[in-house]
Amino acid sequence: MTLFFTRRTYNASSQKFTNNTAALTRYVRISSGPDSKGRWSGGTISQADWLSQVRAEADTNEITIYVHGFNTRQSDMLRRLGKIRKGLRDKGYRGALIAWDWPSEGGIFSYDHDRNRAKETAHFMFSDGILPLLNASPRPKINLIAHSMGAYVVLRGLSVFDDAAGPGSGAWKVNEVTFASADVARKWLGKGAWAGLLLRHRCKRFTNYYSENDRVLPISAFTDGFRKRAGRDGLPAATETNQIDVSCGAQFLRDVSPGKRSKARSHRWWFESDTFYRDLRLTIDGTAADAMPTRDPGPGADFIMNG
Repeated sequence: MTLFFTRRTYNASSQKFTNNTAALTRYVRISSGPDSKGRWSGGTISQADWLSQVRAEADTNEITIYVHGFNTRQSDMLRRLGKIRKGLRDKGYRGALIAWDWPSEGGIFSYDHDRNRAKETAHFMFSDGILPLLNASPRPKINLIAHSMGAYVVLRGLSVFDDAAGPGSGAWKVNEVTFASADVARKWLGKGAWAGLLLRHRCKRFTNYYSENDRVLPISAFTDGFRKRAGRDGLPAATETNQIDVSCGAQFLRDVSPGKRSKARSHRWWFESDTFYRDLRLTIDGTAADAMPTRDPGPGADFIMNG
């Protein structure tokens, strides 16, 4: 079973989701697929049923949410979610794994369109999914895995809500937040910068996985005034105390043979990396950053992935 929630519109005649923005959030349960023609079987369910099934999927009190990036069709999101599920399950993760599916156009020439849609819909990931899950009893630990523009979605979504929006009387938090190939400006995450402060306040720990060999992010930097991206250049030298930087450029070279180092793969190789899943599992588990066998200390970065 696969569970996700989405802000894409649904075409009842074709029985398919589109790439347009919907007026409401839909909650989806996929029972099987893809078949030989790439089709998935399932349907929408009520929010109450969906929340219950998310909790029932977990053998622990953990829920991990995958947030996709730019140029991602819904079918791409589902395939990648399947890879993440297998990668983490193989490393012992037994919590629920679901996805937030925002309405990416799914085309390489739709960057500005996708960025606008990401910004417009980001808060629904929290108002319609994360905050209702945090209201459950017992309160679950919620982890976020954001890829590429998904990091922008997380930051924009987090920025909308104040302390009063969450359960309890104090500041609400998610557990572990992880970015891979984050398509956000590096300087946003520096000490005292808005995104750095936001993550310090809203999560237990933030881990930034970056690769100096990412060949996609320089293109988005060009469209954003040549501002360096956190997913390629890492975090600034001074960061908030709960923020960890992991350099993975050398790991990309180990994992991907020279003949397969395409531009697209340099940005998406994470989801095929056994070492990345080992490190991610340890991170979700709350292992101290300096106690992970998948990392070495390194100059210019907090850690270097060593698989």
